[in-house]
Amino acid sequence: MEQTDLKQRLFVIVLKASMFFSALSIIGNIMIDFPLSVNIKWIFLFCLTFFCFLFEKYKGLSDLQKFLYFWFLIGIFMPLAFINAGGSKSDTIAYTFFALIVVTYILDGRHRNILIGTIITVFMGMHIYEYLFPEKISVYDTYSRFIDRLTQVPIILFLSFLVIRRFVDAYDQLTKKLIRHAHHDELTGLLNRRNFNDILQTQLNSGNNNGYLIMMDIDNFKLINDKKGHLVGDEVLRYLGSILNQCFDNGKNMISRWGGDEFVIIYFGNAEQLYIIIEKIKNDFKTYIDQIEPLVDISVGVAAIKGCKTSNDVLARSDQVMYEQKSAKKNANI
Repeated sequence: MEQTDLKQRLFVIVLKASMFFSALSIIGNIMIDFPLSVNIKWIFLFCLTFFCFLFEKYKGLSDLQKFLYFWFLIGIFMPLAFINAGGSKSDTIAYTFFALIVVTYILDGRHRNILIGTIITVFMGMHIYEYLFPEKISVYDTYSRFIDRLTQVPIILFLSFLVIRRFVDAYDQLTKKLIRHAHHDELTGLLNRRNFNDILQTQLNSGNNNGYLIMMDIDNFKLINDKKGHLVGDEVLRYLGSILNQCFDNGKNMISRWGGDEFVIIYFGNAEQLYIIIEKIKNDFKTYIDQIEPLVDISVGVAAIKGCKTSNDVLARSDQVMYEQKSAKKNANI
């Protein structure tokens, strides 16, 4: 999920939550006999949020418009709610934390910094105002405040949970995607070169050297890109990658796209069985590639890991075998 898409989804959630909460507050205030003046701000907030929701859904609000919407909530609506709902005995502190969470997630840069500063300033200003002018703060009976807090605070907490959960889920998805990109080749889904090098060196250091390293290269691959285009070339690489997965993916072997048209595999098993697998791969790939470009084939170099101390040692061995195979093919075609 893209960052802008996540922020847009979160903003829509906030708009829906604001409409729901406004409607619930209007109904709740009527039920506990709060004065009409208390509901005027909620009715205005519902209408404003509804129009913002429609505009966001069909056209999309700009960053400045979102900033102004939040500035209204923090700079105007919140102080009015504080005064009309009972001052520090109201639930305004819960709104303050919710606004802090939402602004931090949805806005960026200067807009976010201004609103965070506004939240802090408004919070301090509201309590200073209450201290200096206590007679201006509406007072309600204990039962009304109890019902109001019992309904509104759990809802605000739940809405905060929804926003945070959506962000955390998106963050987890992005982290998994980044980890996969860091360890796997994007085109074929196989291990990438860096990750394969680390695994190979770890294998050598472990002392379990009873395997083989296979280096595989597509001969004349450039002909495909030149004649058929790079999209067809990508399909060929994906196809070979899928064959390697089918033949070697048993939970023990490791398969990598080494780079370009080169593939490298660490194989653990019987050497005789290995050459049977290689022949099958060659035949399957040749049957496939002849329909695209008959001059294309694959060359394979196999080297035992045993006796090698570094990844470069075993790679050099298999590369030499593959080079000799390529040379033999060229000499045969002369």
